[in-house]
Amino acid sequence: MGISRQGKLGGVDELSGDTALAGPAFGYVEFGVAHGLPRAALLVAAGLTEDLRADPDARCSPMAYVILWKELISKLPAVVVPVELVKAMEPTSLGVTGQVVLRADDLAHATVLIERFLHLTDTALTMTRPERGDLVGFAIGHRPEVMAMRFPIELMLGVGFRMMSLAAGGRVPVREVTFAHAAGYPVAAYEELFGAPVRFGAAESALWIPREAMAVPFAGRDPIARHYLEAHAMQLLGALPPPEIAAPIVAQVRSAILDELATSGAELARVAKRLAMSTRTLQRRLEEVGTGYQDLVDEVRAAAAQSLLRDRARSIIEVAFELGYADLKGFYRAFRRWTDATPAQWRARQDR
Repeated sequence: MGISRQGKLGGVDELSGDTALAGPAFGYVEFGVAHGLPRAALLVAAGLTEDLRADPDARCSPMAYVILWKELISKLPAVVVPVELVKAMEPTSLGVTGQVVLRADDLAHATVLIERFLHLTDTALTMTRPERGDLVGFAIGHRPEVMAMRFPIELMLGVGFRMMSLAAGGRVPVREVTFAHAAGYPVAAYEELFGAPVRFGAAESALWIPREAMAVPFAGRDPIARHYLEAHAMQLLGALPPPEIAAPIVAQVRSAILDELATSGAELARVAKRLAMSTRTLQRRLEEVGTGYQDLVDEVRAAAAQSLLRDRARSIIEVAFELGYADLKGFYRAFRRWTDATPAQWRARQDR
């Protein structure tokens, strides 16, 4: 059982500072439910509440998505999750960005709008538009730990394709789709989704569209409605918290620590390897932003311990194991230091 990476509900992620639109996360939950997974367990694990579902502009921790991905991938081994989830996603769950793009003038305009309002969907998401001969690319990127998970990138690119196809009134004429990672499912499933050749292990994750198709008018273009939607989107964009300046390396290390806790106890060498740097470089970069590796391990363990203990299906022994502790005594000592309570006492307080 993997670690539930749960952030503060509706607010800034306690491990990274990034936020994401909450609506699509409920689409993930409903997808899991449709395939036999328990709704309540998924919601609790991801830290999602009905208040978030009711607000189309509500934001949540990106860790909610990480939790849901791990649950879907591990519990549904016979399902090509990224492909089937793209097919199941409702455009209404994509918030105002989706509504704006659905009313774009053409593909070129849609890519401009997506780029402009990208951070309303996910503050860590990036987009570039590379060119290759007569092809224009729609390429996306994310934080290293998300890129390493592979499947979320496939979903994001697939959702972009589906959203633009809905706006166009028919499948976007993609010439090729490339992913900058190895395939995890049969390639044929992706080629059926995109209606084009799909290549893994490429330089970037992108849709490649013929240049002449970029100016073909969209069936759903609606400049009047789009004007009002864009005004609302700009207000939401202006309300997003400014990005942290010194956070990228700290956020990356925290996330890598979280991934390594259960398997290696977050050994420095393993975390450094995950981030493609030497242990000395990792320590130096943390010193430059005024923190130390063991301090981050302690912070991540403290946050993860409380997140995991909220899930009553997990025993205290399981929580200790998932945090990389070889015995309960070490976990109890650390937990008392963090909260001045034993794990059982802390759990009991949550019921009051």
